[in-house]
Parts: sequence; C-alpha cells; structure tokens
Amino acid sequence: MGEVDSAPAAPAVPMPDLNALEVDPAKGERFHKAAFVHSKAGTTHRLVAKILPDGRLDLVRFACDLGADGKMSGKRGTRRIESQPIERFDEELAAIQKDITGKGEEVQGVWAHDLTSIQDVAEQASSLEAWVLQAAKEIKPS
Repeated sequence: MGEVDSAPAAPAVPMPDLNALEVDPAKGERFHKAAFVHSKAGTTHRLVAKILPDGRLDLVRFACDLGADGKMSGKRGTRRIESQPIERFDEELAAIQKDITGKGEEVQGVWAHDLTSIQDVAEQASSLEAWVLQAAKEIKPS
C-alpha cells in the first residue's frame, strides 16, 4: 500500500476576476475610457480601459446582459488585453462593432465615457458608476 500524506493541502490560488479592472493610484494607474456597444439582438458588449504609468493601456472586453439598474450578468467571452498603445481603445471599440455586424446583427448604439479629464481615481470610479446607470437606462431591451 502507498503512503498517505496527512499534511493539509495547500490552499488553492484564487482565480483572478478577468472582468474586473483594478486601478491602483499608488502605482500611477487611472481609468481611461469605458464603452458599451449594444446589438439589436440584445447583447451588450462592455469595454473598459485603465492607463498604466508608462502611458499604455490595459483593457477588458466582454459581452453581457445589462439590467436597467446597470448590473451586468451572464458575462461571457471575456478578453483581457494588456499593455497596449493608447489608440487600441478606439480600435477595440470598432472591432466590437465589426464583430456584431459580422454575425449578421445590427448595432443599436454605442455609449462611451471618457474619464481622462478626471484626475482623482475615486472621482473617476464615481463618474463611471453614474455613467453605467445612465447608459443602462438608455439601452433599449430587444
């Protein structure tokens, strides 16, 4: 018979939430921009970016269902894109729209929020939250 190791197993390393975009002002990070693209078929695509101290962007993109209260559910197809040139945000926004039309759907609308003029990260987060709520009210359910 084999030996049994009675030592406790090492705790599992938690999986990072790929949908979250943590911003650490102590590291010189700030929010950059956020956007929603909603298809007439009812899917909402979310894109959010933070600017790194070196001026490059980290982006998170995923499709979700967006409630009228701004809560995102049914997240699927998360794509994390790290350390990109600043132009990548607009390129990724265009790619989302192209993906939607490439599937034979129509884009209902695009909602974008530029956070670059707000210096304080806490104010950026507050502005982003208010914008999400406003955009959610404008997105028409299909």
